[in-house]
This record gives sequence, structure tokens and C-alpha cells, in this order.
Amino acid sequence: MTKQSNTTTECLLTYEEVCTVLKMSQATLRRYVKQGRFPAPVKPNPRGRAVRFRYQDVKTWLDNL
Repeated sequence: MTKQSNTTTECLLTYEEVCTVLKMSQATLRRYVKQGRFPAPVKPNPRGRAVRFRYQDVKTWLDNL
């Protein structure tokens, strides 16, 4: 369910995984990210298109609700 980057042991989550945890649609999550209301995703591969969310960023956001 979680991915790990090659350079660290940091857990990375997909949009789908974050939406499942937060019980919100991808459209809502993308809107929150665009508005700055949710931590921005990172690109595990600078040349790739994929983006992931850091587990710790998501956890911190949830703890501050």
C-alpha cells in the first residue's frame, strides 16, 4: 500500500491512498493542494510524472485538524 523512495526510508503515498485515508475525492484533494490547504506532493523521480505525498506530511495535517 505504501511506497518507499530509493534514497530514504520515507513512506510515500499515492493520491488514491491519501483519498482513501481522508475519505475524500481526488478532485477535492487536488483542489486543497492547489489552494495550499494541504501539503504539496513530491516527485520521487525528477524526470517522471508521478507524484507522491509524504506520510509524515499527511499525518501532521491530520493531527492539526
